[in-house]
Amino acid sequence: MRLDTIDLRQLRVFLTVADCRGFSTAQAELNISVSTISTQMSDLETRLGLRLCQRGRSGFSLTKDGERVYKAAQTLFRQIDGFNNEVYDLRQELSGKLSLGLADNLVTHPTSPITQALEKLFNMEGEIEILINVLSPNLLERELLEQRLDIVIGAFPRHLQGINYQPLFDERQSLYCGSKHSLFAMKEKELQTIDLKEHRIAQRGYTAGRPHPSNLNTAPSGAISYHMEGLVYLVLSGHFLAHLPDHYAEKWVNSGEIKSLYPQSQSYISTFEIASRAGTHPSPVLRAFLKGIVSPEKKQCS
Repeated sequence: MRLDTIDLRQLRVFLTVADCRGFSTAQAELNISVSTISTQMSDLETRLGLRLCQRGRSGFSLTKDGERVYKAAQTLFRQIDGFNNEVYDLRQELSGKLSLGLADNLVTHPTSPITQALEKLFNMEGEIEILINVLSPNLLERELLEQRLDIVIGAFPRHLQGINYQPLFDERQSLYCGSKHSLFAMKEKELQTIDLKEHRIAQRGYTAGRPHPSNLNTAPSGAISYHMEGLVYLVLSGHFLAHLPDHYAEKWVNSGEIKSLYPQSQSYISTFEIASRAGTHPSPVLRAFLKGIVSPEKKQCS
């Protein structure tokens, strides 16, 4: 069997369906109807002579054959993208795709170079297609290693093999409480007598169980969020304390809804890095983005 253009389109539909874990959830991303997705999946299964997935009342799942075709299709499209990048290189043409992964809520960081780098990239001539995905740091590294993202930006306390890291900027994080919390109205002297272990502190899902950078060790609070926005909701509820980036918390500090606690002992600095896969040849678009974002010195937000 030889693949043709129709097969490639159907394989892309299959990959999206598999990533979305179902036909209905893939509908919005593919911008086609469920019936069209079903038809294309059936045509692909007929073409390959394989049953790729199970769908029904029990939910969606890939068959063993489907899992192998999924991995093979991922490899195929990576090779196609690599071929296109080589051609763009030979033609000295700034065209192609860039898949960028970011940690959440960096847009309010005053010295982050991300916006300026994107501006420089799109000021250049060429057909550039970009995908931006916002994920937690552990998922950013996984998506990078599995070649679903070309480059990622986040705070990575543990460096993984197969990834190159380069510092970009620093971010100060402080412990915050909401105006409805019992500690909010206390003066500095009163706070010195408080044992923080007696108060619930909302944790980040991707750091739960690890030693905290501020050396604050508390019992599990029953509140976890994988995103900063979730932590803000928990702080505003008045039932939890949480560490937040100062630049992100500024809006609620200015409105009097939250305030920082123990800035000398409970604040810490996170270094944000740009990470890429080791041993790969970057595309022209990726090289242009890197040139626009990497500066010789880190920048700090205090």
